Amino acid sequence: MTVKMRIKRMASNLMSSCGFHSIAERVYCSDRAFVLMYHRILPSGNDQPFFVQPGMFVSTASFERQVAFLKDRFRVVFLEELVDKILNGVEISEHCAITFDDGWRDNYTDAFPVLEKYGVPATIFLTTGFVGTDRMFWPEELCCYFNRDVVFSSAPQGAPQSLVRFNVEMGRYGRDRDTLLDGAIGLLKRFSPEEREEILGYFRSLSDSGPIPRQMLSWEEAGEMFASGLIRFGSHTVNHEILNQVPPEKTREEISLSRMEMERRLGCAVRTFAYPNGNFTEGIRDILSENGFDAAVTTRKGFLAPGMPLMEIPRIAIHEDVSNTIPMFRSRILFRKF
Repeated sequence: MTVKMRIKRMASNLMSSCGFHSIAERVYCSDRAFVLMYHRILPSGNDQPFFVQPGMFVSTASFERQVAFLKDRFRVVFLEELVDKILNGVEISEHCAITFDDGWRDNYTDAFPVLEKYGVPATIFLTTGFVGTDRMFWPEELCCYFNRDVVFSSAPQGAPQSLVRFNVEMGRYGRDRDTLLDGAIGLLKRFSPEEREEILGYFRSLSDSGPIPRQMLSWEEAGEMFASGLIRFGSHTVNHEILNQVPPEKTREEISLSRMEMERRLGCAVRTFAYPNGNFTEGIRDILSENGFDAAVTTRKGFLAPGMPLMEIPRIAIHEDVSNTIPMFRSRILFRKF
């Protein structure tokens, strides 16, 4: 744990023990709600088939503590319910919503049992092209290549120029494994989709290791969760394209096809959307409206208040390293610096 994190933990414990968190919750949530953003719920970030970024998971034990706290302190509702309350001028004080991005299988194996135990609802934003397949998101695929020593410290002769540039820029991240992998993912996000696929395709051609067990939800698992009445689903595109990096026609296709597939498979109306990587423009918002979506969530931190644009709903990202105690969890929700 870093010195900065130790200080935050100490400050959170002090604010919780002296009642400051409770006061801040009453003040900040008196006329506003908040939306939490999760990705993965895992017993541990270790012993996974590939590196899991710290910002991508919460441990099962931490998640249960968080859900129990939320149920005791706030009114936890579906995101759609929050949207409807705002549209109808109904009060949203001390309300919150839980959301998950991507559609990981552990949402079913680890998160869903906790939500069932406490009777707490949540929304999962599905990337429909990955559901029921062995496909991997490119950050996880890249981590697999690092683990298999396919990624080089310098590009071999004949490698594409995109890989040469990638390796040169990777030199700034040092040798610490977690820092290196986290940096590599952040770096590759700044490449164009074509360059990113060129780099990954080159690594793919050199990797001959066996397949990784399915990481994403199946339609059967999604259907079971939906039938419980505790889980609703929103769209997260078909292929998790970063939408401001692709042409408008591709954006329309990613949005409309994902919604059609979910409604066909699950028999539910799909009204909410999550921007992949949080990237959006006014044009992308317009496409969502044209396709009948009522609201969309971002990765920007903040509270949801009446009058806010419902196509730009802020969320609070929750992950293990910054919220693994309830005092830290409360600070993460309440204060921008946490």
